Amino acid sequence: MTIANTWRNPLSTPAARFVLLALGATAPQICYTADEGPPAPEPSRFRDPEDGQFDVSSFLEKPRGFLPVPVIITEPAVGYGGGMVGMFLRPREKAGEQGWARPNISAIGAIGTENGTRAAFASDASRWLDGRFKTLARTGGGHINLDFYGLGGDHASLDEAVRYTLDFSLLFVQGTWQISPKSPLSIGLRYIYSQVEPKLRDEPVFPGLADRVDVDISAPAAILEFDSRDNVFTPTRGIFAETVYLMSRENLGASADFERFQQVVMGWYPLSQAVTLGLRADYQKASDDAPFFLRPYIELRGVQAMRYQGDEMASAELEARWEFRSRWSAVVAVGAGTAHSTRPNFSATQDIASGAVGLRYELARKFGLHAGLDVGFSAETTAIYFQVGNAWFRP
Repeated sequence: MTIANTWRNPLSTPAARFVLLALGATAPQICYTADEGPPAPEPSRFRDPEDGQFDVSSFLEKPRGFLPVPVIITEPAVGYGGGMVGMFLRPREKAGEQGWARPNISAIGAIGTENGTRAAFASDASRWLDGRFKTLARTGGGHINLDFYGLGGDHASLDEAVRYTLDFSLLFVQGTWQISPKSPLSIGLRYIYSQVEPKLRDEPVFPGLADRVDVDISAPAAILEFDSRDNVFTPTRGIFAETVYLMSRENLGASADFERFQQVVMGWYPLSQAVTLGLRADYQKASDDAPFFLRPYIELRGVQAMRYQGDEMASAELEARWEFRSRWSAVVAVGAGTAHSTRPNFSATQDIASGAVGLRYELARKFGLHAGLDVGFSAETTAIYFQVGNAWFRP
């Protein structure tokens, strides 16, 4: 509630009454005619006028309103840590309900963890020309300390960690165009430029490991996108599918030629008014010359990042969200993934299963934005994830 705008009789405060009594007077009573009354307080920017619950929609829709998102990091790959992200949402009011379901989004933030990882970034997702042209832009830099597996020439290396520090800078730009007005199908182009310097944090355990060698990535990519979600933050129905074929080339400034392919499909279906079922499937494949830190890896809640890498990877995760009370939802998820590696002397496949439970609160009803916590677990680790929007969020 905005206290400054709440009407109050200034002579009814305890301090004013004390002064008046000391002077031998009483506080005057202010009277109103039948047609008059005290000015009504302005609606709170943090209460929903429909249900009276805590809600930040009215605050976020203002030009200077932003959502401060605390980042709680328990990712086993980088250790405990945290940070802060400022998220700015700009509803496209001329687009009606779609302008709230798909607003323009900007974010800026920084993170740090106990193992020395430090990074800062800024990003923007905006729609133009009546929503038909969507742009994504990201930039960032820092250094990340990670463990990588499977970098040796035998089966044993699949379980042996190689500790690296990656000093990096990144520029990412993308544009997609709807093939017809309000069509779910879009085509586009992406360009990534990055400079990465891998540094070994221990003595080399395998021959030929990259160390203090600048790796330049200059990679255009072709994009095919299908998006029929009813909301980008916490969908209740629809499909999002993205096909990406990336090619990094020396004649564009890269250190080496390589390719990378990804196909991701996510779908949501309402089983009832209170229960939404979601499914995410992901397949990735990289060529032999791809840098080791860009090899596909299994990405599931409860599975350590980079722990299961390969030349190709496939994973799937099933999620059910149950709104058991107004604005409050419970989440349950199960997932599984497989990573396959091929070397001159061996070929190996690694499999892992995972699960997650979580809680959500509808933080901004107009935007359909839910937020909360997930606890993910697998046979090897347990981690907590702070979620803003869906766990598979794509702007």
